[in-house]
Amino acid sequence: MNQLYRALHMPPARLAKKLAGWKEVYTIAVRPVPAEPGHEPLPALGAGAYTPLPGTPGHWYADPLLYRRGGERWLFCEDFDLAANKGSIAAFPLGPGGRPGAPQTVLEAGCHLSFPTVFDWNGETWMIPETGADRTLCLYRCRAFPGEWELVRAFPVGKELADTIVLDAAEEELTLLCSQVRPENGLYTRYRRYALRPDPEEEGGFALEEDEPFGLEHRFYDLGARNAGPLFCWGGQTVRPAQVSTKVDYGVYLQFWTRRGDKETPLCAATPQNVTISGLDPAAVIGIHTYCRDEELEVIDARYLTRLK
Repeated sequence: MNQLYRALHMPPARLAKKLAGWKEVYTIAVRPVPAEPGHEPLPALGAGAYTPLPGTPGHWYADPLLYRRGGERWLFCEDFDLAANKGSIAAFPLGPGGRPGAPQTVLEAGCHLSFPTVFDWNGETWMIPETGADRTLCLYRCRAFPGEWELVRAFPVGKELADTIVLDAAEEELTLLCSQVRPENGLYTRYRRYALRPDPEEEGGFALEEDEPFGLEHRFYDLGARNAGPLFCWGGQTVRPAQVSTKVDYGVYLQFWTRRGDKETPLCAATPQNVTISGLDPAAVIGIHTYCRDEELEVIDARYLTRLK
């Protein structure tokens, strides 16, 4: 992305702040799912304030994913180190009402890590973080929860894949949906689908196969073909959140889709104007690009402008 082109198309007030030294950073914010009648749009972004997670100096958090283990709730996320200019994976324990405990780093690698998809499959816990900068898709097995993960296999896919989610899980196969980033302009992506299967004859005991007919159906890059969180159930429907960029700005708003067989139908969009985050000036919020929920909590991340200390 040509930074001069982006600057020339940026809203003047934001450009002025950036020229004055303001930076774009992320925060993760949590709230209980609204229970009041009439306060359950999809998603319920406009019905009450979110509370941001506590910050850590020199870091910001993004790409939240909720995970339940026994009676405990955890939030896995990207932990971006500003000094190192690289992300790792962190986990927060969440108490009643989403009250966070202290974060801990649970996974680091030689490349940037983000978007940690954590899931249970065949009696074990697994993670597929985003490792697109390394042109791989990596499968990790949990050895001791939450902080000990073993790399089972780094599949060399030869392309930058982002934001992998699990579409379907059967004992013999996982169906994964990823977004391939356009090499010359990272704002544009296209969906790619893979089957992950146990195979004792393959390295690490697993094989990965791309769904080529699906790839032909989704051969064009666009600004909205990027996952924004795991599938969730709402109103008897399976819903997939996606993030939408513009020609000059990454991850500006959310688009929600419902699955009907092999097809998807758009439900609604959620923009920064729908969101209230305690302690943040609404005018400073310039993007929301991840969403997840369970039966009690909703979690988003938001990009905003601030002066770093």
